[in-house]
Amino acid sequence: AYEKGTGRKLAIKVQHRGLRETSRGDILALQTMVRALEYLFPDEFCYGWIMDEIAPQLPKELDFHNEAKNSERAAEHIREAGINCIVPAVHWEATSDRVLTMDFEEGFRSTDTESIEKEGMNEHDVAKLISSVFNAQAFCSGFVHCDPHEANVLLRKGSDGKPQIVLVDHGLYKQIDDDFRLSYARLWRALMMADIPQIKDACASLGIGKMYPLLAAMLTSRPFDEIVERSRTGALEAGSGGGGGSVAGSSGDKEMIRGYAQKFIVDILQLLDAVPRQMLLSFKMNDCLRHIDYSLGSPSNTLVTAGGVFAQGVD
Repeated sequence: AYEKGTGRKLAIKVQHRGLRETSRGDILALQTMVRALEYLFPDEFCYGWIMDEIAPQLPKELDFHNEAKNSERAAEHIREAGINCIVPAVHWEATSDRVLTMDFEEGFRSTDTESIEKEGMNEHDVAKLISSVFNAQAFCSGFVHCDPHEANVLLRKGSDGKPQIVLVDHGLYKQIDDDFRLSYARLWRALMMADIPQIKDACASLGIGKMYPLLAAMLTSRPFDEIVERSRTGALEAGSGGGGGSVAGSSGDKEMIRGYAQKFIVDILQLLDAVPRQMLLSFKMNDCLRHIDYSLGSPSNTLVTAGGVFAQGVD
């Protein structure tokens, strides 16, 4: 669409008629089914927490006023952080709870490697920039975009010739409190340094005791044995011998991760029930970012890239 008078190109998001109303019935039906299963199978079915987390989020995603406010808040933090990322400006005079009007910002999907090559971008720079945006949210502002899949993380070349992100779809955010944010930052810093005592302490502050190796493996998508190895060698990545970067994201890595997930599915579900609820959407964010990183060939060591942000979050 184009703005009358100025000819400015706009992006207009319109909610389907009746979607909000039917979604309420969908949520109620799911809640009823989950509660019934919990009542009938109290020992076997203990996953009501999934519904408890999802149910409050869907109405927020369907409120475009809420999305507009989220986008402006995120844009302010990104500006303060000095990150090369654009959030489309909201046109409030043409926005309602069911219609969202924004500037139209050009960009292509962050996993479009052909366009990245055509624009002369370096995949390492792209991966580092994407990681910086979301780590700054998680460890500094505590206001976290929880749906950063590749269609919401667009790329283009900025005026300085460097990669620039266009971040869209701000309907689902999570505000994490300072206690959790600091504990989470300490945990990631300990994971980066392979400091096992600090990993244990940080996990304990998050309510996770003996299952800390599983939590570490889930967050990094790597076996805990690799962290143990790095703790012995002082390397930033297993097998690197002192800070180099092996290429992750291969088919072998994916098969290994899939095999671990199948083997420990019961333990994983128990852990998800035990972690702070604030961490659940963070898991989703991590998975989305990991998919982007794999699609780019995992050109950078995410832990190393984010190290400075962890430190800012703790300090």
